Parts: sequence; C-alpha cells; structure tokens
Amino acid sequence: MTGSTLFDVRFYTAGGKWPGNPFRLRGPGTLEVQADFVIVRGSSQRSFRMPRREEHTLRRVDIVNAYASGQDVRFDVIGVKETVTVGFSALDRETAARIVALLPTRQTEAFTREHEENEVFHDRIDYWSPSTPVIWGLLAANIGIFALMWLAIKHFQSQLVGPLRLLFALQPQAEAMLHAQQLVEWGSNVGRLTRGGQWWRLVSSMFLHGSLLHLVFNMLALWQVGRLTERIFGSTRFVALYFIAGICGSVASVLWNPHVNSVGASGAIFGIIGGLLAFLGRANSGVPPTVVSELRASLIPFLLFSLWMGFVYPHTDNAAHIGGLVGGWLAGHLLARSIHLPEQHK
Repeated sequence: MTGSTLFDVRFYTAGGKWPGNPFRLRGPGTLEVQADFVIVRGSSQRSFRMPRREEHTLRRVDIVNAYASGQDVRFDVIGVKETVTVGFSALDRETAARIVALLPTRQTEAFTREHEENEVFHDRIDYWSPSTPVIWGLLAANIGIFALMWLAIKHFQSQLVGPLRLLFALQPQAEAMLHAQQLVEWGSNVGRLTRGGQWWRLVSSMFLHGSLLHLVFNMLALWQVGRLTERIFGSTRFVALYFIAGICGSVASVLWNPHVNSVGASGAIFGIIGGLLAFLGRANSGVPPTVVSELRASLIPFLLFSLWMGFVYPHTDNAAHIGGLVGGWLAGHLLARSIHLPEQHK
C-alpha cells in the first residue's frame, strides 16, 4: 500500500469483555496504517500521575493474526522475546473491517486452527440450541421471588404502629431478624425442618436469597456460565442438571450443618460448572480441543477462587457449593450428549 490511513480508536487496559493492549493505553487514540509501519498513539495510565501521551511504531512484517469481532480489532505482534496482542475498538463494525483489510493477512497455524475450531463449535451449538429459554426463566424466578419477599417485608413494616415502628426505625438488626424468619417461612433449608419431613425445602431454598448482593452475585454467575451450558446440554437436560445439582447442594448443606438457615442458587451454579467440566472431559463430546482448553482455563480458576472464598468467609455455605459441584459433575456425565452435527455421523 502507499501513503497512510488514520483511524480514531479507543483503547482499554483490562477486562474480559474488552480488547486489551500491552502498552497500557486507555481511552481515545489513533491507529495510523502506513506502507511499512503501523503507528499506535494514545494515553497510558500511570498510578497517582497524569496520563502520558505515547506513540508506538510497529513493523508491518511483525504483524500477524489480524481479525475483527464486531467493532473490536485485535492483532498479534511477533517480537524477539515474546508475542503480544494489541486490541482496541473502532468507531463501528465497518471501520473495524476496513482496518483489518489494511493490515497484513498472515496468520499463524495455531491462530487458524483456533478460529476454525471456534467456528465449528458455534455452528454446532447454534444447530442444537439456538436459544436459552431456561436461563431466562431461572433469572425471572429468582429475581421475582426476591422482589416479592422485599415487598412483603415493606408491607409488614407499614402496618406497624407505636413502639414497634420505632424499634424497626432505630434497630437495623430487627429488619434482618424479620428477613431471616421470612426466609424460613418461604422455604429456606433449615435442618430441623428439612430433616423433619419438609423435604421440599431442598428445592425451594434454591430460589431464595439473603440479600440483594447475594442475589446479584448469583444471578451474574448463573447468566455467565448458564447460557453456554444450556446450549451445550440442551434446555431439557439443562433443567435436570440444574435441579440435580441444586438438590445435591442442599442435601450436603443440611447434612454438614443442620443449624444453618441456608438459601441461594450457588449450589446449583457450582453444579452447572461441574456438569460443564464433565461434558468437556468426554471423548466424543463434539467440543473441539482448543475450545475445551479455553473453557477449562476460564472455569477452573474461577471455581478454585470461589471455593477458597467460601472457606475464608464464615457465613458462606461451602458444603452446598461442594455438594452441588459433585452432584453436577456426576449428572453431567449422565446427561451429556454429543453436539456433532448429524451429517458428521454419516
């Protein structure tokens, strides 16, 4: 190419959702594509100091694996000691595609194989499970029940008069005690009641949460890992996985510490992770090797960190987490299917 082309772009420093860059550039910047060089300009972030304007000149001969995903662009730069990935967002999808078209088209063998296998994987799950209705239903059920409980408490407090109203106004723990009792009434997993014959609490407790923060964390985790798991297993099998794992978590909780007022979807969520790991370990799952490696690399650190946090914080019901994980792993083997496309078996 002759001359140069300048593009306005935006850089990010971290986050799984955004493309990163090795120069710690953040915010608005530019990318200039020349005949022999690609020049990256932007502001680097420095602790307790003002951002610094920087310019990095990259040789075109060192650039490989350029691709666009929506308006995000990434490419690798081969160096003497290591290969780094430069990422940023263009103004729109069309601009991102234009940038990639101007960059070198060379691709490494590993990059080509990874992208081909990712395309195969997404084609397969698009064929078997193009949507995730169960996840939406579970989110609606958990959030809806929490909202109803909150409204019930507020209605109860509005009916109070005299000293009782003053007590709730001056003593925040009074509302917490009321909420704990409400959880029991709505179906929390309390050992003396569950083991006393109210076995339905093993299920009802999966849809109750002790606080808004508890609900938010669990629903984010369910949304992140549940969508892919439902598409891999299929909606019917995913429902079975969710409830088997959740019940196993509830059983483990009530057996380990029957005095705990246990609630939450976390046992089922750990079970979803266990089921997904079991699926990935099967020889004929239909999940390509590079996708298996990517998913394991993201799931296992999250799993270990969550279990460790469960041991650190005393109010966390780690028995439910471990019980759900084991139950989900076993159920994952029983419920697993192959996601190979039908024509691939002919």
